[in-house]
Amino acid sequence: MLDVDDELRLRAFAGDADVDLAWPWYRDPETVALVDGPGDPPYTRERVAAMYESLAAQGEVYLIERRIRDAWQAVGDVTLAPDTLPIVVAPGARGQGIGRRVTLRLVDRARVLGWSELRVREVLPGNDAWHRLFSGLGFVPREDPPPAYVLRLAPLGGRPRP
Repeated sequence: MLDVDDELRLRAFAGDADVDLAWPWYRDPETVALVDGPGDPPYTRERVAAMYESLAAQGEVYLIERRIRDAWQAVGDVTLAPDTLPIVVAPGARGQGIGRRVTLRLVDRARVLGWSELRVREVLPGNDAWHRLFSGLGFVPREDPPPAYVLRLAPLGGRPRP
């Protein structure tokens, strides 16, 4: 479990029950357009399960949970991996700063792991919110992706690496 703040936490992906929690936002046409491009079909449950299996082989997979009253509700997912940082926020939770807060927490996590940089493999054209987010946090856009963005990390307590 990684606490983000008093309202948000990242809970390690826990299998089939979490696939069921996430599947609704991968059936949303707007979410699919942001992730895969306009006109792509909604995900089947099997596709969501396969996606999580693939992501788990690459890095740490988390459900983003928000405290609502005294309970935690899944509102997205994110993977921290050496070559990618895919993040999805569910439709009803967008535009509330969740992506920014989660990304900042994962930058800290990557520093703890001793990584020298974070790479965002792809952000589709038209996904303006994510382009603004990564640029605003200091990620540098690449002319020849992938990766689409790179953030050089300073080691804990030190200066940025060359």
